[in-house]
Amino acid sequence: MTYTDAHCHLGTRQYDTDRNEIVNRMLANEVNKVIMISCSKHDLQECLKLRKDHPGFKLAMSIHPQDLEDHDESRLEELWKDIMECKPEMIGEIGLDYYSHPHTKEYQLEFFRAQLEMAKELNLPVNIHSRKASKDTLDILRQYSVKGLIHSYSGSIEMAELFIKAGYYISFGASILFPNAKRPREVVAKIPLDKLLIETDSPYQSPVKGHVHEPMDVVNIYEEISRIRGINIDELKQCVEANFDSLFSHQ
Repeated sequence: MTYTDAHCHLGTRQYDTDRNEIVNRMLANEVNKVIMISCSKHDLQECLKLRKDHPGFKLAMSIHPQDLEDHDESRLEELWKDIMECKPEMIGEIGLDYYSHPHTKEYQLEFFRAQLEMAKELNLPVNIHSRKASKDTLDILRQYSVKGLIHSYSGSIEMAELFIKAGYYISFGASILFPNAKRPREVVAKIPLDKLLIETDSPYQSPVKGHVHEPMDVVNIYEEISRIRGINIDELKQCVEANFDSLFSHQ
């Protein structure tokens, strides 16, 4: 059994000065399986190096929904070429963000559908970003026969159940550690364990002010979910690892 991190940004420039140390700390804390999100050339190159040395590190590639100020469709052609060359295990993170980028909604919808088409054609799972856009996200996902996860979930239990019915895992991050995180705790207490994933979204969403969030911190999230669910860590690790592995079972 191992800890898994279903969404982290190991290739980020924020880790350029100490990436090796961060990976060593992960492995020392039994975080051996992760999904590395790559939405830039820099991140991609760093993630490719890590994947070469660590078979449990899965690569996800995409154009991020917050990165569509430049919405030139040639970017989709370039992404497809990179996917053909780099052979990621997942497409992501993709989706909709009406919270921070409502002004690019039209392009987000276009790029979301285009990248779902890629995932469908390649039979790859998807890693979904959705903020203040649950209904549109769900409506679009229902149109594609792909599987995947909803990353950093913060919605209602009712919406979580609809995503699960559509074939998706629900992934929870460090938000459940925040003092005011009543709803995420309520949802994580109720969803089926066989639909649960856990992530850090590191270096983002640090639960501690001034702390540089990193994948080894997923252990703290496991401990909180273990407490909420009333099960021991080993049982939770076994269940979540099985869910993680099932995402890639066709590969």
